[in-house]
Amino acid sequence: MDLKSLMLMLSVGSFIFGILLVIIKFNKHNIQQVPYWIAAKFLQGTGSFILYFRTTSFDFFTVLANTFLLLGCAYEAWAVWILCGYPVRRKLHMTTAAWIVFVCFLTLSFEKTYRLGVVFLVQSIFYFLPGFYLANKFDMKHSLKLLLAVSYCVVGFVFLASSFLSLVFPDFALQLAGSFIAATIPWASFIIFLLSGFVLLMLAKERSDIQVLSLKKSEIRFQRIVETANEGILIFDESFNIIFANKNMAAILGYTVEEMLGKPYVSLFSKSQLDIYFYQESLRKNGEDSVYECCLLKKDGSMHWFLISAKTIYDDLGRFDGSFAVLTDINERKETELLLTESNRQLIELSNKDSLTGIANRRCFDITLEHEYSRLERLKSKLSVILFDVDYFKEYNDYYGHVKGDECLRQIGNVLELCINRDVDLAARYGGEEFACILPDTDIIAAAEIAEKIRQGILDLKIEHEKSNVSQFVTASFGVFTVQYSSVKSPSEIITLADRLLYKAKAQGRNRVECGEMN
Repeated sequence: MDLKSLMLMLSVGSFIFGILLVIIKFNKHNIQQVPYWIAAKFLQGTGSFILYFRTTSFDFFTVLANTFLLLGCAYEAWAVWILCGYPVRRKLHMTTAAWIVFVCFLTLSFEKTYRLGVVFLVQSIFYFLPGFYLANKFDMKHSLKLLLAVSYCVVGFVFLASSFLSLVFPDFALQLAGSFIAATIPWASFIIFLLSGFVLLMLAKERSDIQVLSLKKSEIRFQRIVETANEGILIFDESFNIIFANKNMAAILGYTVEEMLGKPYVSLFSKSQLDIYFYQESLRKNGEDSVYECCLLKKDGSMHWFLISAKTIYDDLGRFDGSFAVLTDINERKETELLLTESNRQLIELSNKDSLTGIANRRCFDITLEHEYSRLERLKSKLSVILFDVDYFKEYNDYYGHVKGDECLRQIGNVLELCINRDVDLAARYGGEEFACILPDTDIIAAAEIAEKIRQGILDLKIEHEKSNVSQFVTASFGVFTVQYSSVKSPSEIITLADRLLYKAKAQGRNRVECGEMN
């Protein structure tokens, strides 16, 4: 068989092998090495095809053919490298491809023997590499692996010897060009083509079967672990639809496992929790893991607390492919925490509330006054304080009794709640029959109007008071004081000044409002 016919056989065989590998790639039992083999066989087939049709006068086509052949050898080496269990970095094979193209076209400037010597040298490297991978990685007791490693090395030595002769003894190499010895080079390539193709497929199938078996064992172990886990486990796809749920997770939420599958994760969140869902979703899409607490909706509509630890899942290309979440039941603990929080809130509220009237007490008043007075320094505003007490209340108690006295104070507290209606204002029982109001950002005119409104509201209650020297009904006397911030003044002094105005109102005949201010 002449050299051209052998090139044609290599070309047709490579293309057929490449088509076979394309079919394998789209088979459900996909092998990781297949894309590199496809590239290798189509490159080798293209190179052999160009060599078949080339003429000796067109050196450019010879160089182009050699480029394709060498690239094919390189990609076949990468396929074996992956078969040996090593990753191939994209940067590595792209750099190698660029280097091969550069070297092949550089040979255009060389003499024929030197050109062949360089090509043979590079080709020997790419036959030695898979032989080295196999010999280094695999147990040599494996006959197929041993045969393939030896075959690659033998062909590598053939090309290395040819390179040595072409570079060191070019005249001798030309004499051997038409001999049988020279014909061994393409024949060796054809033999390694047939042998490597068969053996590599056998090894890849063996490795794939081992991986499938290992994967099945891992899946069984995983299934056993997640089904017996105390925690709930969910796996989501890239759209955050549930593709796996263990029995414990389904049971806690009141579903069957089948009902959970395909369910959008967002459907487990109430409207009040949606901001948590969207925030955590964005984190995982950006590749960040997360740990958070939230309430999920059960099938019956009730809420259940979980501590959720979620991890991002990536595909082979490093793209977001879903997430994995472990959900720990913290409902009992969370409910206890909420009860304690509510109890603390109620205790704080009770500690600041007057038990008789339901409005704020003296403690709350003092704290609020300190806070509001300190704000004046920043706001450059005014603060008004109303202080009043019930006229002749001791006489009222003595005559009507303490039960009636308490009821009278409760009604006055109701009047205060109606008249003091801004959120920033505060109405309080200051002590006994004495009441006080804090009015932030309120000038003396507005404060006097509010005091007058309270005074009239108390009078409108028409609570009989036969022992009063002012009216037949219960009345009150008011002191109103407005102040701006001053470092020489204190909240207690404001109360003192308001109290003086209160006593002035009493001295002036009671049932009246006395006002004052300090700039």
